[in-house]
Amino acid sequence: MARTEPAGDRDIMRLVAELYYVRELRQPEIAELTGFSISKVSRLLSAARDQGVVRIEVEAPAPGRSAAAEALTRRFGIEVDLAPGGGGDDAAASRLVGLAAADLLVPRLPTEGVVGIAAGFTVAALVSAMPAIDRPDLTIVPLVGGWDLQNHVYDGNELARRMADRLGSRARSLHAPAVLESPATKEALLRDATIASVASQWSAVDLAVLGIGGAPYTHPGYRTAIDRLEEPVRRELTSLDVVGDIACHFLGRAGTFLDSWSARTLAIPIAELRRVPLVFAVAAGASKAPAILAALRSGLVHVLVTDAPTAERVAKLAG
Repeated sequence: MARTEPAGDRDIMRLVAELYYVRELRQPEIAELTGFSISKVSRLLSAARDQGVVRIEVEAPAPGRSAAAEALTRRFGIEVDLAPGGGGDDAAASRLVGLAAADLLVPRLPTEGVVGIAAGFTVAALVSAMPAIDRPDLTIVPLVGGWDLQNHVYDGNELARRMADRLGSRARSLHAPAVLESPATKEALLRDATIASVASQWSAVDLAVLGIGGAPYTHPGYRTAIDRLEEPVRRELTSLDVVGDIACHFLGRAGTFLDSWSARTLAIPIAELRRVPLVFAVAAGASKAPAILAALRSGLVHVLVTDAPTAERVAKLAG
């Protein structure tokens, strides 16, 4: 229960709030006018919101759903949520969808159990927008190995830690590369006690949060995980009609997975991912449409968050 402030303090909150929100003065200006420190002005503004002196409302989304979203829902038996977007490039679309998806994810978070996360550009935006809520009985685990010192959005351990910080939860780290030289190397790593203790939690995941990667030669306007692949590998994947990936498992146009690649990828197995009660996918952008359609055809996705233009492209491709 929020603490009730004395009437005098409430009057000060009201004055500072009026200067800030109504007269549109900056906090340093208010500090100079009132003689308060900037940090005290900031505390008073926070308290004004907590105590209801200031009430901020955001207009609710307009009711109704697009025909494309309805068509995808009917065809694939999933929930399609549309986030703001459209009109920008793929990077802007992905970022906006990720930010909006945070509010759609929060009501679906379990109160206890395991949440798995697969790193990516759009998922990183989602994590950045997560509100601070109390989920101390959750454990956040990476679904894919690997770390990226140059691009933090593809560091699954870092994203798991950041999400856990927002939720007051625990985070596990998977200190191993995502793509290995051979299936034998993968099996050897999975016998390591530290790695095995994290991988063993994949079978207990209650909610998986992941993006959908694009085709080997897509250029969405931001660095992608597939950019780490060498040219011969890209050519091979293209020749096999790979159009995208989910949690580092490559997808063909029909929604089937490239088993030869998955055998040397340190990631949650497809069979385990199919057993997850709720797979929450976020993806947007014109270049992602074939990959999103393949992901829906795979039957893995339960909830898709995208924007209206992307949904329309996917529905058109689906026919």
